[in-house]
Amino acid sequence: MARLRHLVVVLPGIGGSELAGPEPAVEQVRYGLTASALVGAVASPARLDLARSPRLEPVKLVKDLSILPPLLTLPGYQRIRLHLYNAFPDAVIDTYRPGKVDPRTDVLLVPYDFRRSVADAAIRVHEAVEEALSHRLSRDDRPVIVLAHSMGGLVARYWVGVLEGWRRCRALITLGTPARGAPKALDWLINGAGAGRLRDPRMTRVIRGWPSMYELLPQYPAVWDAEAAAPMELTTLPASMVDADPGLAAYAETFAGMAADARAVHERLRDGWSALEAAQRPDVVPYFARGHGTPNLATVDDGRLTVSKEDPPWRGNAGWAGDGTVPALCAIPVELGESPKDWRPVAARHGPMGSIADPVDVLRSYAGEPIPTRGGELPDRPWLGLDLEDFAVAGEPEPLTVNVLPAPLAADRVRMSVTPIGGGPRQVRDLLPDPNCPAGTRWRGELPPLPAGSYDVTVEAGVDLTAQAQVVVLDPQVGETR
Repeated sequence: MARLRHLVVVLPGIGGSELAGPEPAVEQVRYGLTASALVGAVASPARLDLARSPRLEPVKLVKDLSILPPLLTLPGYQRIRLHLYNAFPDAVIDTYRPGKVDPRTDVLLVPYDFRRSVADAAIRVHEAVEEALSHRLSRDDRPVIVLAHSMGGLVARYWVGVLEGWRRCRALITLGTPARGAPKALDWLINGAGAGRLRDPRMTRVIRGWPSMYELLPQYPAVWDAEAAAPMELTTLPASMVDADPGLAAYAETFAGMAADARAVHERLRDGWSALEAAQRPDVVPYFARGHGTPNLATVDDGRLTVSKEDPPWRGNAGWAGDGTVPALCAIPVELGESPKDWRPVAARHGPMGSIADPVDVLRSYAGEPIPTRGGELPDRPWLGLDLEDFAVAGEPEPLTVNVLPAPLAADRVRMSVTPIGGGPRQVRDLLPDPNCPAGTRWRGELPPLPAGSYDVTVEAGVDLTAQAQVVVLDPQVGETR
């Protein structure tokens, strides 16, 4: 069995790091995997207010289901550790703590304060890498491979291109990274955190103070200006929007300033990568998903911003959708161009993508096993794309749509099972074919009304075709004092 030759650095996505109070009170977890921390984040989003609590310490990667209501759920990163242990049983896996890195470390997990700029997090990555490498004799002139989920990929790209991490980095593997931003960030920042009855003004105020949220804004013309009949980038709030919603008037200046700062971060990132010679660039292996219902089309009309799951017609690749959070094309770094030969499609949705086993094969190839490190054409085998929200309202049914890609599926029965995380009775329902779509391409149904809690949702079609998601059911009446 191959041994790791490189130092593997694992970076989580937004919400993927456990944050605690500053020393000496680090045991006061503000956000993380513990039940009390999660309940605290729900009941008091102000715990994560950057202005009120600027010094939170990133202490570890979240392990199990983690909730950042009402924005996202994460299955946690325990599974990727298990994949690495299974593939490399002798590997030493350590979590970065300044001045305390195990000198034997093969895999370094690097938590960071996800509220701050990716530039700040990249400095932490630089410090972590330098400390880890100071303990080992390099067996490669570029001894680091980065495995990064979601926003962690932006952090890694900044480290490589701006902080000259390319001198250390052999390969960068990204999992659902919004390299070109995501329209969902526009929705969160302008219309409010969450969706429908679960939009939370408290959390909205908090995330509007996070530089990281603005760095997730689309870095391309993602918004359709209905009045001008043309796509545009939304870097300032138009007067029509402020007039239509006086509540945005006080926010307009903040949005423009922080969006400009975020644009400067992306410009430094692009300039850094553009300045690299071909031989200086690390291998880039981006994993992405397609076919899941994903906020993709933003429209400004009559002074209001709406974000839908339709594909922007001017972007091309209609029908690709994304992973539920990041549109497929947004997960492809600019330097890879528009050729799919280097892209890696997978079936996982955005949260679970952080723990897929596929990148382990890439790591094996760099360890000397004859496994290709590059992608190829899209797979022939079909997979299921889900259109399902991460959060639902307690006691109300939640619609579910299942799409089959890339070709129709001959299935007599497609069914859904809903199981409480932590134990409880499973509910099973059949889904119905969508009469408005070609046979075998789409099924519809709905989750039954559920009490507040966390649930695994599994869709099965045929013998071995499945898709999974996690849904958190919240009671909007609980803790809704603003």
